[in-house]
Amino acid sequence: MSPERVFEVIDAECVACNLCVDVCPVEDCITMTELQPGEVDPRTGKVVEKEYANWTMHPNNPAAQAAE
Repeated sequence: MSPERVFEVIDAECVACNLCVDVCPVEDCITMTELQPGEVDPRTGKVVEKEYANWTMHPNNPAAQAAE
């Protein structure tokens, strides 16, 4: 692979939408790890809650909260 075709996931901006996994042309190159309730999300430093949440609610998602 050429140096200009190397990409890196920026964890601090990741909302766990899984899109990178779906569009990556390299099979099994990117994997997602499910965080269990009580674990600390290393991207946000917050404890994972038991209630269902998805990428639209993730604290790293700038659209997760309405503009004031």
